[in-house]
Amino acid sequence: MHPLIAIGFLVFFFGSLGVGIRLLLLSWRTRMLPELLIGIGVLGIGPAGFGGLIAAMEISKTNPERGEFLFMLAFVAMAIGILSNWIFNWRVYHPNSRALAVVVSSIGAILVGHFFYYSLGPGFSDIHLLTPIAHSRSLLQVGCLLWGSAEALMFWRKMLRRSALGLASPELTNRFLLWGIGAGAAGIGTAIGTIAGIMTGKGALEIPWVVTSSSAHGFVAAMAMWLAFLPPAWYRRWVNENELEICAPATGN
Repeated sequence: MHPLIAIGFLVFFFGSLGVGIRLLLLSWRTRMLPELLIGIGVLGIGPAGFGGLIAAMEISKTNPERGEFLFMLAFVAMAIGILSNWIFNWRVYHPNSRALAVVVSSIGAILVGHFFYYSLGPGFSDIHLLTPIAHSRSLLQVGCLLWGSAEALMFWRKMLRRSALGLASPELTNRFLLWGIGAGAAGIGTAIGTIAGIMTGKGALEIPWVVTSSSAHGFVAAMAMWLAFLPPAWYRRWVNENELEICAPATGN
């Protein structure tokens, strides 16, 4: 693997790990559901799910039994992360929608069904194989990420108008933009890998250009999430000092 590609994956792993832990600690103090759901979603899909899958694939080469256990943990982490993102999008943006409540509940039931399928059938070591079950799980992941990205970017436009009137802080407004970019990058990267796998019959890690794409999208997602939830002092100053420029697109609407 090219060093630059490896850097992209490492930035995604440690970036999502730091952001996820930060959000869980924040939710512990505030007792707020959004921080908890995003934190679980970031950790579940990122370091625990994807990272656990890679670790399981390596360990299973020498210890199949331990690898099977790690595959199970990786699946559970990914499933919980995916469902947390779906719940977040529903509860934060459309909390009164009964239709979405049914959709999210159905997705939870599908993921539980996947768990029992692997438990009673081929085993969790098959979760990385190109099967209809794996593709459907990937599509659920793409769906929650791209939906979340679209909702965040639309809410960012609303926040721009409020910020221009002094009714919202530039930092909070910018956070929606960054979350939209981060979730979108992660969703697009996953979608590319899923579509390439379906079309070629090869795993994402077997296709060099898909590996490069995943690394690049993971890097963008990690950096956007880091600036959104763990912004350095210089970035916070820049956002606040450039409030008028940031809000400029909204003033003409």
